[in-house]
Amino acid sequence: MHRSSALRRILPLLALAFAALLLGGCGNEALPQDSAQTPAPSATPQTQVVAVSVESTEAPAAPTVPPTPVPEETPIPFSYYAPTVNMTFEELVGSTDDVYEEARDLLKDGYPDPDTYYIIVDIEWQVVMVYKKGADGKPDLNQPVRYMICSTGDPQVGSETARGVFEIKKPRVRFGQFLSGETGQYWTLIRSRTYFHSVLYKKDKDISSYDVECYNNLGSKASHACIRLTVPDARWIFYNIGYGTICEIRDGSPSDTATQAIRSQLILPPAKEGLKLKAGETPWTDNWTVESVAHELEYQYEAPPRPAEDDDEGDTTPAPDEQVTPAPGTPTPGGSGGGTTGGDTTGGDTTGGDTTGGDTTGGDTTGGDTTGGGTTGGDTAEPGPVPVPGGDDGAEDPPAEEPPAEEPPAENPPANDPPASDGGAADGGEG
Repeated sequence: MHRSSALRRILPLLALAFAALLLGGCGNEALPQDSAQTPAPSATPQTQVVAVSVESTEAPAAPTVPPTPVPEETPIPFSYYAPTVNMTFEELVGSTDDVYEEARDLLKDGYPDPDTYYIIVDIEWQVVMVYKKGADGKPDLNQPVRYMICSTGDPQVGSETARGVFEIKKPRVRFGQFLSGETGQYWTLIRSRTYFHSVLYKKDKDISSYDVECYNNLGSKASHACIRLTVPDARWIFYNIGYGTICEIRDGSPSDTATQAIRSQLILPPAKEGLKLKAGETPWTDNWTVESVAHELEYQYEAPPRPAEDDDEGDTTPAPDEQVTPAPGTPTPGGSGGGTTGGDTTGGDTTGGDTTGGDTTGGDTTGGDTTGGGTTGGDTAEPGPVPVPGGDDGAEDPPAEEPPAEEPPAENPPANDPPASDGGAADGGEG
């Protein structure tokens, strides 16, 4: 009885204890932990302010392109038109290896068209100037081709070279002998008995016998009437000037500063005496070649004219069948000598004003301007177009009786006769 009541008191307590035990066990059950450890919170980072530039939305400007440089025009040196100023004395009096060739063989392929060039021979300044021929039949003064120093006729030793406008004739001589016995290279007939030819030699086809005095006189009157040149210049005319080409021989004018400028720069090296020269050993530095010459006009042989041995009239009168046109500005009988064509205004006094080439007296330059240094043109400006001034001489003399026609020269003439082959005597003696 006592035991059962005690049990009744204990059972509720046990039930409470058991319930409490159950409740406690449920509340303390460990939760499963994540395999990755939760990182510890870091400190709050500092905020960094970055400046951002905002580009313009406008299209970028096109890059500046520098202007294309315009090439400066290189002035053409005077020596281009006058290559002899850069040549040695040996080249100016020497020869190629064809001294025994005939002109007809050397020129068999012909010449350039006669309307290609226009030649002006200026007596006052002793120069030969070759220009391209214009469509109007006149020289194109803006297109010079070649400038040459020369010697024309001296009345003290022969005759004045005839003035006028002539057509180059057919006769040519490679190396010919004059009645005086002296010889010259590359003859080209201008009219009657007036030739372009080289400086003189004392023996036939012997270039070592060159005449120093003749060379030194280039630039002044010295011939019997022919027009003497250096060998390279005479050769250029021989090959490049076809028959029918116009050659104007004018008096010229002391006030023609443009032609004076050309003359002042035509300075050749001094002569050398006693050189032993051989044909074929002479240098060729000229700016053209025989092979480059155009062949538009066929070669035609014509015997070189020869004067009678007692013909002392020189070359001042035309042949009866020759049409002579007075040079521009040549006065007619009863007229004045002041008229000119072109005057001396083209090129004017803008070139060559500081030359010493003005020491001329009546068209015959004094001894100071012989080759070897009479004029000093080293600092002369490039010459402009050359005018065609008129002359102040009278008209041509009336025609004289023409000597009888000559037969072509014999192969081996006797002594003192005109030259053999295609040579002939000119001007009654030396040229």
